[in-house]
Amino acid sequence: MSSPGRAMEEGQSQEPMFTLQDLSYFSLPSQASHLRQAYTIHFSQHTADPQTYFYDLFRPNVSLAYAVTTYPPSAFYRYILQDPDSKMRPLEDDMIRYKVYLPPGRRQDGGGSVGVDVKYGAWNVVWKGVEMDMYAVTWTENTYAVKNQVHLIVKSLPTGVSQVLNLSNIGVKTDGLNDEELADHAASLFLIDVADHAGRLGDAVLVYDQGYWRPDTELWKSVQKADWKDVILDEDMKKTLQHEYTSFLSSEKIYKDLGVPWKRGIIFLGPPGNGKTFSLRAMMKAVGVPLLYVKTFHSYMGDEFGIRSIFQKARQQAPCLLIFEDVDSLITDNNRSFFLNEVDGLEDNDGLLMLATTNHFDKLDPALSNRPSRFDRKYTFPDPNKVQRRAYAQYWKKKLVNNERVVFPDILVDRFVGKTHGFSFAYMKEAFVSALLLLASDEHNKLTFTDVLLQEVETLRKELDQTSIPSNHPLQSGHIPVEVSPERVQKALQIGKRGIIQQNGQTCLKVEVDPL
Repeated sequence: MSSPGRAMEEGQSQEPMFTLQDLSYFSLPSQASHLRQAYTIHFSQHTADPQTYFYDLFRPNVSLAYAVTTYPPSAFYRYILQDPDSKMRPLEDDMIRYKVYLPPGRRQDGGGSVGVDVKYGAWNVVWKGVEMDMYAVTWTENTYAVKNQVHLIVKSLPTGVSQVLNLSNIGVKTDGLNDEELADHAASLFLIDVADHAGRLGDAVLVYDQGYWRPDTELWKSVQKADWKDVILDEDMKKTLQHEYTSFLSSEKIYKDLGVPWKRGIIFLGPPGNGKTFSLRAMMKAVGVPLLYVKTFHSYMGDEFGIRSIFQKARQQAPCLLIFEDVDSLITDNNRSFFLNEVDGLEDNDGLLMLATTNHFDKLDPALSNRPSRFDRKYTFPDPNKVQRRAYAQYWKKKLVNNERVVFPDILVDRFVGKTHGFSFAYMKEAFVSALLLLASDEHNKLTFTDVLLQEVETLRKELDQTSIPSNHPLQSGHIPVEVSPERVQKALQIGKRGIIQQNGQTCLKVEVDPL
């Protein structure tokens, strides 16, 4: 079943249903109206043009002014229920509505709730003293497309309506306007207020998936757990990343004065597990603008429509942070040109801060990765060096300081750092988490944290070695085959702890990385 006015049209998000606590708005008794009966009769037979049918159906009931919109009815419900200056009461008791079960976001959150799915509803609304009858109708076309209309019939205006609605402040000349014209302005302003309210993301990340935008509060809550102080990176790099978004968002005038588009593209690249996602979330928390997260370009009308919908929404929300995680998996040979056209085409992309992440930078088309003005800021997240591994171990030491089961001596930090060369942050985290789980399952307290942590490091080392280059391969231990020439030999001898060696019958360039 669809929710009230669930928007299934071009790129709009699916609207959540309102909950059981709002049922009181539908409980007043009255007789069924001819409008309700007409709705039932119409959808009990073949339909040809419901949009025009309903327009003609409601138009004769006009008192002062009439407005009809396809904006989602649920946006009107939420606005009126949350606006202290608005009131809403049902005109009819036999609206067409269904109780539906709304599952929880996660099973551990409880047993879900009950919502109301309204197909036909009628209310009397008072907004800023303007009295209106509001009718909402929803129907399905072509199996999948859910359509809706909201009809507003203005019944009366408050005294001094021009002052109440501040019409002069928005450029409306009220001299000589009659009540019908004032009522028409009132209906339009009501719709603008509803749309503005619906467009505020609040505590949510706007996620694009399978052709639709939806506000994701769970992702927003997850982002709030991230903090730059918990991000272990080279300090200069961390400061540079923070400067990227603060300087961009405060530099609109500078860009305008220079006559260049106010946009920026950033790519986080490097092997998985080295802090790209955590840094991304820290940026999402700190940036202070709407967050738009793209899961896929796919839509029911193809990738081109999806890409178009994504950038249209981003331009509406600008300035904003537009996120393409694992961008190498999003862009294909079939959709690349459409994506690039949106990035640097003729349309206004002012205020777009685009951030993409990839584990496979080599798979990105050079037209995306190397072209100036697209994604021209690139930051590499390599495997952590010795200093960063020590900082990560100290982070866990501090985190576990109040855990009575964990004894974390300084010598353990040194041993951990010495044994984790080549580990990503994800591998190091797995070592700590697995060790703590082993301690938790040790009912007789026979294990020590030092023993289980180093044991997990050894286990992970074996897994890592199994996926690494074989020991007899010339690439092992930093030995890189090269084409020998006098110039290469001379250059190699100038590179500190590098040199030319012979191994397994091949001439190799020896590279010592991060000595312990």
